[in-house]
Amino acid sequence: MKTEFYLFFKDKRFYIPLILLILFEIFFPTKLYKPLLKKNSYAANINNILGHAIEKKNIHNPDILLLGTSVAYQGLNVRILQEKINSTGYKIQTAAIPGSELIVQDLAVDKILPEFDNLKLIIYVGEITMPWVSQKNLSLPTLAMLGEFEKKKVFSNLIEFEYESEVFNLKDDGSLNYKNDSWLDKLQRQTLIHKIDYEDWAFLSFDSIKYRRDIGHFLVNPAIRIRYLRNKISKPNENFYEYENTKTEKMSSYKFKDLEDCFIRSDVKQNKDPIPLGSDFEHKKAIYQTCALSKYTTTAQNRNKETELYFKRLSSIYEQIKKKNIKIINIFAPYSRVIDNNLGGAGRIKVWQEELKKINGEDAELIDFRYIFDNKDSDEFCYDVIHLNGEGVKQFSNELGEYLNKNVERFIKK
Repeated sequence: MKTEFYLFFKDKRFYIPLILLILFEIFFPTKLYKPLLKKNSYAANINNILGHAIEKKNIHNPDILLLGTSVAYQGLNVRILQEKINSTGYKIQTAAIPGSELIVQDLAVDKILPEFDNLKLIIYVGEITMPWVSQKNLSLPTLAMLGEFEKKKVFSNLIEFEYESEVFNLKDDGSLNYKNDSWLDKLQRQTLIHKIDYEDWAFLSFDSIKYRRDIGHFLVNPAIRIRYLRNKISKPNENFYEYENTKTEKMSSYKFKDLEDCFIRSDVKQNKDPIPLGSDFEHKKAIYQTCALSKYTTTAQNRNKETELYFKRLSSIYEQIKKKNIKIINIFAPYSRVIDNNLGGAGRIKVWQEELKKINGEDAELIDFRYIFDNKDSDEFCYDVIHLNGEGVKQFSNELGEYLNKNVERFIKK
């Protein structure tokens, strides 16, 4: 037995994968691989959006910063906003990250605030439904984004933001709900209520695990990735803004009656109707994905454990901002008409208003831009259920720009 054990470790084949793993762990932290990350992947978005804003601060050091998810990133045109507020002398930039949960936004704020010494105002583009769908388990997109931040801060935030293990979940009465009952479960029941699954810890701890899918995609077709890198180097983005939404596809092409109709007719697997002129497969797929998400999202209006957790997390972000003496306002973006009945109504707006007052005081600002298309078919301006197309972006950006032009001094000097 000892001889076999000795021979196993003496075999050179044992050390080849081990050496490769060590080399990967040395190579990835150097950030040499980051430019090669898959285009528009969750990890790449973190580096591109925040990196571009920081890189351009010498020519565009912002006084106003946008925060939020893809609703803000795709829905607002920073160039148009800047043109609208030029007369005020202020500069605006975005740090909105598609698909980001609050823990990612908190880390983005932590990274970007020290870089911008002129910041006076944060505009948080909220999503009405988010407080009712707070996540306690880590999704793969969130893990991918968390992996782009400093490990120590990430681990600290996971505890602060109360993420739970995927094995151990709380029942409605607060007791533990066990998915299995092994000896390890019995041993660790009292210590794992807020402990992340070991696979998630491994993902965040080791770069070779974190990038394994991205490396696999790269090896399948390295030419695409190299061509993307070459274009990025030969045609660098000289604009102060990182992205501009120019999508021409629109929801109105499908003439959906309501959310149920949208869900049925946009299903790319089940529905075989011809794709309308001006749309394509990817557009129809995006509509279906956002329709399905909206259809299966709760319409509850009252406070619950999810809303309590959401605003606790949001408060953590805001406290970090307020320590810098930066003002915060909240806005809602316009959506497609097909989800009007699924947004939750006045009850949810009331919860938002009351919770924001708890966080920001009685002068908390919540500006609702959801109905800027009221006299028109809002689907003309929507790419899918929750995201605007290029024309919708122009309308929304002009509305917000006009509003800021009239009110920005009041917000900043409040």
